[in-house]
Amino acid sequence: MSKSSKEDYTEILLNFNFDAIDFSEIEFWEPQCYTRNCFYKDENFELILICWDKGLQTAIHNHDGEDCWVYLLEGELEEDFYQLDENEQLKYCSTNNLKPKQVTKSEELKDFHRLRNGEKARAMSIHVYAKPIEQSLTYDERLGKLVDKKLKYDTFKSVVSTQVL
Repeated sequence: MSKSSKEDYTEILLNFNFDAIDFSEIEFWEPQCYTRNCFYKDENFELILICWDKGLQTAIHNHDGEDCWVYLLEGELEEDFYQLDENEQLKYCSTNNLKPKQVTKSEELKDFHRLRNGEKARAMSIHVYAKPIEQSLTYDERLGKLVDKKLKYDTFKSVVSTQVL
């Protein structure tokens, strides 16, 4: 089996048959916050299923210089993009509406985004981080500034065989 490079990840996500996978073993839902459910991790990347109840969103954050791909399995998400201005303040740039079977990618240290689920229905998305990220620079609304935030999983259930990858 040939190895894939990060340049291939978008195409792999768009062409993979996710309909053939039963995610019920991985799904974990909370009504007050989205959940990060890791189902594969090695030194090169991690796969996380994020479960979004209605009306939930992330804080504005980056990915600590690592690349991130988001593939929407079901529901709808909005992704707001931000950049730091010359005064090191976050500036809103644009919004992308993500529909099922679409991919979005974040890749630069200076790029910040926020994902949010509307009020219509639950959503599920797969996040590929290459390399795995332990922390992110996150906007703390209470403090009104960017802070380092340690990331955690709500669940970790290794269900992907390395022989498949």
